[in-house]
Amino acid sequence: MTFETRQAYSEVYTVLQNMPAEYVEKIPKKILKLFETEKLDNYEVNINKSNPIDKNYLSKNAMALIAILNYQYWCPNKKVKNDLYMQYLSNNEKYEKDIQEKYNTDNLFKNKRNEQIKEENQELVECKERSFIQRILDKFKSIFKIK
Repeated sequence: MTFETRQAYSEVYTVLQNMPAEYVEKIPKKILKLFETEKLDNYEVNINKSNPIDKNYLSKNAMALIAILNYQYWCPNKKVKNDLYMQYLSNNEKYEKDIQEKYNTDNLFKNKRNEQIKEENQELVECKERSFIQRILDKFKSIFKIK
């Protein structure tokens, strides 16, 4: 089991210890035992009881586990459970859309092409050559130190 998973189990176990007994009793004993046995013993979780659970600094994995517990065991009826399911689907679709836009291969290549075009435009500088007569005049001026 990974360190992050065991850390999340520690956080969830601490949250469950601070919850009313009526919520903890709804969770199967097997799951509670899993949280208790697999948690990190030397990891201290700082939870401020006066703040809501989303304002405490819990890991994403711990928040996901709490969301699963909420969906599976604490939803009071089918309507609330269905609404919660629809919210989870909506959040997942937004997340997938953001990821697709961020890592879309077409956009990645477009950005590189634009950067290359900008670099090429910066490199083009027009140089005018002085004529033969102008160079001779400049040479005389430098010899006689005339401006």
